[in-house]
Amino acid sequence: MLVISDFKKQDKDPTRMQAVQERFRLARKFLNPLYPLIIRGYGSSKGTVQSAFGRAMSHTLTNVIRGDFPDLWIEPSLAKISNGMLLPLAVNTITRHGNRIQLAWDNTGSNIRDYSQWDDQVILCAYDLMAGQAAINEHLILRQDAQLEIDLPSILHGRAVHVYLLLHDREKKLYSRSQYLGLL
Repeated sequence: MLVISDFKKQDKDPTRMQAVQERFRLARKFLNPLYPLIIRGYGSSKGTVQSAFGRAMSHTLTNVIRGDFPDLWIEPSLAKISNGMLLPLAVNTITRHGNRIQLAWDNTGSNIRDYSQWDDQVILCAYDLMAGQAAINEHLILRQDAQLEIDLPSILHGRAVHVYLLLHDREKKLYSRSQYLGLL
């Protein structure tokens, strides 16, 4: 008779465990300041707040964390802070003048189809990765407006910020996939 329950206990590699722990630490450190956006941007599909954050964490661990242990780093351009079926904006220009960010996009009817509408709300997120601070626009900006100007809050004055853009419908149920607009 063949014994099938005799498993060899695998030796735990401490370096491998440290690598996994470090990847999770980096992912949490990156996502925590964006938590309010993530639970809305990923939570539009069925599920709990934890499953929304879990989906963002999964994407970050597999796509955003780069390198080999111990030289791991975050690639912010690959991050997703929302995921959905609304069409993204066709961004023409983004500029920063001091502590003001200006954004312009094409709002022709050709990019408003399917579930997207003229009154989709635009959210711009400025994220200082080094300080772990993130801020979004507080005034209502719609897809049809074709431009946005915001003043950064004092905690982001003079700091380099990664800029993300996302949209949601009037009921805040449908979201677009976030767009990375660069480091300003």
